[in-house]
Amino acid sequence: MALDGIRGLAILMVIGSHAFESNYEAHGRLTDFIGHLLFYGYFGVDLFFVLSGFLITGILFDSLQDEGYFQKFYARRALRILPLYYGVLVVCLLLTHPLHLHWGDMGWLLMFYLQNLHPMKIMNFSPGAGIGLYHFWSLAVEEQFYLVWPAAVFLIRDKRKLMVTMLVGSGAALLLRLGLLECGASPFAMHVTTVCRADSLLLGGVLAMLYRSKQWAQVQRVAPWGFACAAATILASIFMLKPLMARWSIYPTLWGNGVEYTVLALGFGCLIAWSLRPGSICQWIFQMGWMRFLGKYSYGLYVLHVLVLSTMNLPLRAAILGATHNKLVAVVGAGMTSLAVSIGAAYASYHLYEKPFLNLKHRFDYSRRALNHGSPEDAYTK
Repeated sequence: MALDGIRGLAILMVIGSHAFESNYEAHGRLTDFIGHLLFYGYFGVDLFFVLSGFLITGILFDSLQDEGYFQKFYARRALRILPLYYGVLVVCLLLTHPLHLHWGDMGWLLMFYLQNLHPMKIMNFSPGAGIGLYHFWSLAVEEQFYLVWPAAVFLIRDKRKLMVTMLVGSGAALLLRLGLLECGASPFAMHVTTVCRADSLLLGGVLAMLYRSKQWAQVQRVAPWGFACAAATILASIFMLKPLMARWSIYPTLWGNGVEYTVLALGFGCLIAWSLRPGSICQWIFQMGWMRFLGKYSYGLYVLHVLVLSTMNLPLRAAILGATHNKLVAVVGAGMTSLAVSIGAAYASYHLYEKPFLNLKHRFDYSRRALNHGSPEDAYTK
């Protein structure tokens, strides 16, 4: 239950960073502070990565003895993820001629979940006005990771060896980023490249193994403190260290595109552990109905919200600004309206289009043991 709420938080963070993007400095310190927090809502993608690693690694480990290990995993993922993803792409491709869309080589890359191989282009990719697909980079990261991860878990099998492998892999991803930065690599390229972002997914997997260990109670006890330390570090970096580091051009390299990803992953791992602690305030928050509602439709919200925003957010903001002559009201009003429309679109998509595919998943059910610990799908959805 609480994990649905975690999904809800993640998607709210992501949509907030896109829907309310603006310059808030002229509206006072409090508004500027809130604006900064909304801007860094893109950290919600990191939360999705950690939660995906936690859920997928857990279900893969629990289903090692399940007949049809690979078949069930990939069939269930395909039924949940592919219909909406390819549905959106097909509709956009059909609109190519009437809307004069321009795909270049990105069309083929999107069809095979390879869009992050063109990092500078995917980060701002829009084939035409009102059609934004730049957020699809994170879906490519997850699908590429899970193309190989089931085989890795199947071959390693042992819990201790699997945990060591994930810890070593996490450290390797961090060192790779730092090494690439020293060689002058693009921060954008590292941001969207699977091997550079693997520590978030792998540390989520480490949490899944701890969840299945005798140390879980101890992990839950220290989780609130771990999350608090990570949150304090991130906030200090944003509001104190970032301006200072920027003077020496350190922030975009050593911290912002190097260590920060790992700190976020550790902090979000602690948040997940805290949310699973019975009776905790964190669990109570994430079990709220509206948080779980958003979590249930988080995949559709993630896929569709940028399309909604790129179609209506700026025109609506301009219209509200013309009527009220208040920039803050225009930004908030357009953002909230776009959020509401995105929720409606995700809800309609789920019940009118995706559900027939979801109803086929029962043909690939896991055994009861495999279902004891979590969901077989990724973090965007159950």
